[in-house]
Amino acid sequence: MFDFHIRNVWQKIARMYNAQGAQAGLTMAQGFVLLNINNKQGTPSTKLGPAMGMESTSLSRILKSMEDKGLIQKQQDKEDGRMVRLFLTKEGLRVRKLAKKNVLCFNQHLYDHLEPKKIEHFLDVMTSINTILSEHNIFESKTVAK
Repeated sequence: MFDFHIRNVWQKIARMYNAQGAQAGLTMAQGFVLLNINNKQGTPSTKLGPAMGMESTSLSRILKSMEDKGLIQKQQDKEDGRMVRLFLTKEGLRVRKLAKKNVLCFNQHLYDHLEPKKIEHFLDVMTSINTILSEHNIFESKTVAK
């Protein structure tokens, strides 16, 4: 029951962001990356995946595509030469503003159409689900078909 509703809503959100992002030549994942890169200090590439909940292989493909489009650039860390930091290019900053505008617009639309109490309950439930998933091995003591 829960997983169906979460997945269904997430797919609608993803389609909405992908349709909007397509106007700027972006996918939702690329927009999400742009929003998660620190535009002043850069972001270590190794920190980006865990922060976004993405596997390194998927993230590598996305970053390569974004680098090819001129949205990001990689630079070796000045203090630790083993580390690579991601920085937004001028074009990346421009497109990041569009992505941020879309996220803010979506959130405002929900605030405008949902009662404050429902928003509070939603956030409480999502926080609880996140905590349960982080702290419990759901299938540990259950009999699961193998």
